[in-house]
Amino acid sequence: MNGNHRKDYWKTILRAIVSAGLLGWLAMSIDWLELGRVLSKASITWLLVAVIGIIFSMIVSVSKWQQVLQAQDIQLSWKKLWQAYWAGLFFNNFLPSSIGGDALRIIWISKATRDVAGATASVVAERILATTGLAITGMIGAFFISQPDLRIIAMLLVLLAISLGLLGLLMVGRLPVGTVSKQGAIISFLRGLTKHGNYMRHYKRRIIRVLALSVVFQVTVVGINYFIFLALGISDIGWQDALYIIPVTSVAAMVPVGINGYGVRESAYVFLLGSWGVARGSAFAASLLFAFLVSLCSLYGGLIWLKHRNEGEYEHAGIRSIADSQ
Repeated sequence: MNGNHRKDYWKTILRAIVSAGLLGWLAMSIDWLELGRVLSKASITWLLVAVIGIIFSMIVSVSKWQQVLQAQDIQLSWKKLWQAYWAGLFFNNFLPSSIGGDALRIIWISKATRDVAGATASVVAERILATTGLAITGMIGAFFISQPDLRIIAMLLVLLAISLGLLGLLMVGRLPVGTVSKQGAIISFLRGLTKHGNYMRHYKRRIIRVLALSVVFQVTVVGINYFIFLALGISDIGWQDALYIIPVTSVAAMVPVGINGYGVRESAYVFLLGSWGVARGSAFAASLLFAFLVSLCSLYGGLIWLKHRNEGEYEHAGIRSIADSQ
């Protein structure tokens, strides 16, 4: 095991310890009898509606990604992007880092485009715009709350500023002057990444549409959670409350201190829903059901990955991309 692999190994171990510690703390602090009662009375109808919401959120996600690729002058069929996104979701849920799904999407699309830099730029841009949409959705939700937490508002504003800054860097960034004449795989990749990012400046309206779709996606995630609340009989949380609470739990899950947000997300649910008078067991059940339903749906992506991993069907895919982007 070399130095980098050893470092990654210990990071994964540390994050697993953090997730286990948080989940253990929650396990000791909730009423398990109450949790069992809540889960046993869950409405299957509302849970099925939540599953439909998850599928709709994937349709929105693929639409966002396709728009970003088109802004880079890369044309790929909806089917290929649909398969890649579902496979990425599977990896996000069953690998110890959400980066795994992004890496798979990059590999999947670069096989079709033979353009690693373009595939990377599309995934990075889509991720940044998704985070921007998350911050905007949280701030919209804050308008419906009589006394929002100013610390949460500040956190959302910082997140918005960082994501917009990263988007601007991607779209207008330049490599240092001294690298212009240099050769090599890394320099070639960075040159292609910068070229694709800069190219998106010519499609500002398309990028704005992607940002709007990102907000639609986040509102859909809020809806999925709200349907889970209805399934569990949680009546203390209204739609406007969920519009404020759920984006904050999503931000908490992004903090890279646990495995795939486990422990951190559940703690955020318990803490925030508790502020609205929701019992710990019910809040914990809502978080578990959300994670379970997303993971269950993502198994479809696992089937797609198993089917295509050895087929190499992208070897002859017809695409149009920026010349010499590598």
